[in-house]
Amino acid sequence: MESVRITDVTPRDGLQDALGYVPVEDKVALVNGLYAAGIRTIEVTSFVHPKWIPLLPDGDQLLSRVQGLNVEWVALVPNAKGVSRASRAGAHTVTLVVSASESHNRANLNRSQKETLALLKEATLLARKVGLRVRGAISTAFACPFEGVVPLSSVQNVVEAYLKMGVDELGIADTIGTATPAQVKQRVLALRDMTQSVPIGLHLHDRFGWALANVAMAYEYGVRTFESAVAGLGGCPYAPGAAGNLDTERLVAFFHAQGIETGIDVSRLEAVRKDLLAVLERRLPAPSTAG
Repeated sequence: MESVRITDVTPRDGLQDALGYVPVEDKVALVNGLYAAGIRTIEVTSFVHPKWIPLLPDGDQLLSRVQGLNVEWVALVPNAKGVSRASRAGAHTVTLVVSASESHNRANLNRSQKETLALLKEATLLARKVGLRVRGAISTAFACPFEGVVPLSSVQNVVEAYLKMGVDELGIADTIGTATPAQVKQRVLALRDMTQSVPIGLHLHDRFGWALANVAMAYEYGVRTFESAVAGLGGCPYAPGAAGNLDTERLVAFFHAQGIETGIDVSRLEAVRKDLLAVLERRLPAPSTAG
């Protein structure tokens, strides 16, 4: 039977700009629920300073409380300092991120693309030393909220930089949820020719309801890794108009309807969704952080 790998990004991407703070104990419950449903790769947190992502100040605490689970823990990091924190906390994989469009990179990371890539090269070198896998993510790989459609060549330039760093995996993101199946086909084919043995994953937002059509197209052309979030939560705090992520329940059901295995029990995700939405409805303020 054909199979795919689904990475659930709810604890990080789904909660980074939520309507309220999810306390650590509820994040632990969320992770345990995802694990019980069969999800084995989870983007669990971010090691970006809480000044920039105030709803995720507790990655160290969260990872310390879920280490007994047989999960690949993925953490977003902005630089070598983030790699050090992720390693100490018990992450297995770090996600680096740079935007294919210059304007979004400056809005999202407060620096130029060139400056970002220099920091990520340093971060990759450290990750190698401490034994972490490295995933190179590309935001606005299809369109930018400030510049419109992003040229394929801009995406290829970032891919080339990541390949020189020696990343283990690449991820292309439809940050504002406007990609079409034709664009997905074009970019997957072009990048597949470049990457060869480095797998490509797809991170989709669902602004127009086209995400599953994009999944189908990517799958047809060899993509086997997809990211999603419970209840379609998430977005991008630095991308005006960005929609939520592709819903994990819908993605799993879509694959199962076609006889494609995910290893995930979609029926167990309903309770996870209901419990998490109940916490978010409380709209708790983010804890204050010093420094």
